[in-house]
Amino acid sequence: MKKTLTLLAFLGLLLNGFSQNPDSVFIKTIFDIALTSRVAYHNLEILTNIAPGRLVGSEESIVALKFFEKYFNELGADTVYLQEFKTPAWACDSSSVSILIKKSREIHLTCDALGTSLSTPPSGIVAEVIEVQGLEDLEKMGTEKIAGKIVFFNRPMKDTFVNTFAAYGDAVDQRAHGPAEAAKYGAAGAIVRSMTTSLDDFPHTGSSRFKDAKIPALAISTLAANQLSQELKENPKTKIRIFVKSRDLPEITTYNLVAEIRGKVRPDEAIIVGGHIDSWFNSPGAHDDGAGCVMSCDVLRIFKELNIQNNRTIRAVLFMDEEMFQAGGNAYADFVGQSGKRPYLALEVDEGAFTPEGFSVDASVSIVQKLHSFKPLLEPYGIKYIIKGGGGVDIYPLKKSGVPLVAYVTDPQRYFDMHHSGNDTFDKINYRELNLGTGCVTTLIYLIDKYGIE
Repeated sequence: MKKTLTLLAFLGLLLNGFSQNPDSVFIKTIFDIALTSRVAYHNLEILTNIAPGRLVGSEESIVALKFFEKYFNELGADTVYLQEFKTPAWACDSSSVSILIKKSREIHLTCDALGTSLSTPPSGIVAEVIEVQGLEDLEKMGTEKIAGKIVFFNRPMKDTFVNTFAAYGDAVDQRAHGPAEAAKYGAAGAIVRSMTTSLDDFPHTGSSRFKDAKIPALAISTLAANQLSQELKENPKTKIRIFVKSRDLPEITTYNLVAEIRGKVRPDEAIIVGGHIDSWFNSPGAHDDGAGCVMSCDVLRIFKELNIQNNRTIRAVLFMDEEMFQAGGNAYADFVGQSGKRPYLALEVDEGAFTPEGFSVDASVSIVQKLHSFKPLLEPYGIKYIIKGGGGVDIYPLKKSGVPLVAYVTDPQRYFDMHHSGNDTFDKINYRELNLGTGCVTTLIYLIDKYGIE
């Protein structure tokens, strides 16, 4: 009887092996390669070392392009090219903020200029500070109270939001539009509390949208913001000195980098995967978005290494200028429109190299449902959902051509500890999390290529 039971158990295991989903077996192979390779991790280390602060228009941004261009050529991609476009740019050489205590004493606060801040005179600007919690406070105060002062936007990102992207969205209007609104009321300058839930001394920069008049604008760290706020409570007439040395570059020539493996059956149907190659001047840009770039590159490497006979073209696009003007995404969408060849689907990787959570899909209900049907195959590797939602900043302009958009989503809890700051360094990258992300993105693209989205 014991021998019979053993035999039955063996036969059951054998039959289970024969009946195992062949997609599951192949996907395991994809993840085996993703999780045991250090290529993407090594590429990210090199990128952050040779090209930190790769803001559009900088020498570092071109160094980064050349590095990945060489990598794609050595990988044996069928096509590798730089897509040229022109865009305005901006550069910052230096900045400072200090509290004036006495004529001979200043307390320096950690800061970085916001793009596209106006320069101050060489001696800086000295003025009283007026603290506000949001844009609506400016209207209540009016020109009489604001003119000639430096407006200090100090509303923190709320810890009560579980998703930190929601907290960021709730607070970022201060940085994006606050300085321009302050300028309308005659402010001499603006400083903004950094967009992070962390209490530290890293300033987090970002774009500030000016339409008409520009003023000097800077971000200060959260610890510096707390220090200044306390100083204002003790002395409402506190003055600070701000200094910015920056330059507007009216028009430069730069590039998106494109590499692809041609499809064997439907080569004109391109599945795009990409991230943005630029990073802020103060940041090595490891998570934002060096990680997205190396993961996108690794998709092509894994397809090549496994000799996958892809039906459709797999195209990696490393976009330039997501951070400032989003010129790269718009230029690529225009390029696609002129070619008359609409991409089949576009997937953006721009939420850092953190633990995988899911995919967000900006497409019709039927396409969302089709992609959602792949979720069981990805669940063993950490994907919890494939749902309708947003795509990504760089691929968003493709929506006007009817391209389905997908965003890779990660655990958001640590993202804004590093976002747009000098804290976004390579040592913050977890090798396992980076490679799990590569496996998830590669697998979804493999399934889309194999089964389509119709």
